[in-house]
Amino acid sequence: MAKKGIHVTLFDTAETVKIAGTVVNQFQKDSKNITFVQGDFLVDDIGNGYDLIFMSQIIHSFSEKNNIMLLRKCRKVLNSNGRVVIQEFFINENRTQPPHSAMFAVNMLVNTQGGRTYSPGEIRGWFLKTGFKKINKKIVADGVLVSAGN
Repeated sequence: MAKKGIHVTLFDTAETVKIAGTVVNQFQKDSKNITFVQGDFLVDDIGNGYDLIFMSQIIHSFSEKNNIMLLRKCRKVLNSNGRVVIQEFFINENRTQPPHSAMFAVNMLVNTQGGRTYSPGEIRGWFLKTGFKKINKKIVADGVLVSAGN
């Protein structure tokens, strides 16, 4: 997106921002369209005035309660026609298939405080609970994109 002239803000933990900065510098010498912000998703200000918030492989680290709080936070900082897109590993509504996603859920349960793999239906429910509309789901490779707008 930045290569196409769109301003991008990458918000993530300090470790991830450091890695992203290295990757960007390897592939894009001019990173004037990218702002790197280090922080805690649940505690820190994430900025405002966004047309799109793309949350890639974020929600599996948090509990349902914290993910709902995060979506409320995102909704407040979106522009009037803004959208949130969540990209995660796909898991079915029974949370049993595919096997690698079910195993990843166990890993998150063991290594985080409440995180796990969430089904598209669960994510859709959070979007509805937080006031989003126009909810869409798309399966991509071994992942899923669930998006919603204001």
